[in-house]
Amino acid sequence: MVINSLRTAILAAFVFCAGNSVAAAPTYADLADLTAAAPVIVRATVAKTARIKLADSPDLAPGHARLLYTVNTNAALIAPESVPSTLIWLYDAPLDARGKLPKTKGQALLAWIATPAADGKSRLVATGAQQPWDADLEARTRAIATEMRSGTVPTITGVANGFRADGTVAGESESQFFLTTADGGNLTMIVTARPGMRRSIAVAKGDLIDESATSVKPDTLLWYRLACFLPAALPREAGGDDAALAADWRSAIESLGRCERSL
Repeated sequence: MVINSLRTAILAAFVFCAGNSVAAAPTYADLADLTAAAPVIVRATVAKTARIKLADSPDLAPGHARLLYTVNTNAALIAPESVPSTLIWLYDAPLDARGKLPKTKGQALLAWIATPAADGKSRLVATGAQQPWDADLEARTRAIATEMRSGTVPTITGVANGFRADGTVAGESESQFFLTTADGGNLTMIVTARPGMRRSIAVAKGDLIDESATSVKPDTLLWYRLACFLPAALPREAGGDDAALAADWRSAIESLGRCERSL
């Protein structure tokens, strides 16, 4: 059904980022991006939807319809305060091959939203910030949110400088790269090369580099903040003119693996 009477109220009440549908499941980087951006994450059930006029959706992507979603809140994964039991936001839903909207009533959702107003009006924080709920998606999101809010992994903003030392065996070396962080703390990425072995990457906090350095595991918050935000090439001001050091940096970034996003 197309809303007529709510045209003015909707356009005045919502500053939104409508989500476009994607077929691929969210990657770790997708979920981390959304979780970092969202002050509130909820599991909810769709109570009803209402279609917005095309004339009131000038920026709508082809093959989509803009809907006003009304949902019942089942749980708040994170929230700075209590969340209204009923929430409202706009979402750009994909049409099927016949140009029809999918049935949504009763659908379980996970949504990353701005802090709702008292009347429940909110907005999705980004494209793709509404996803069909399943237990695995919720568990992954909860784990990311918990680690982000623990403060144990700093936000990495770049690389300040680095140095390289050859080992006693041909082909053996260790490079250390001093990373910059949002909180000004010390973080060092250590890249160790040994003949016949894959380069190892570890990260140490503080001024001392010792055996307590943490190995970087895929699909963790540490991996995400390294793989998704560090430059592919070592900047000149951080030692990029040193060919061997720059090669170690490039190999380290490649060894971390690509920061894949599907949303």
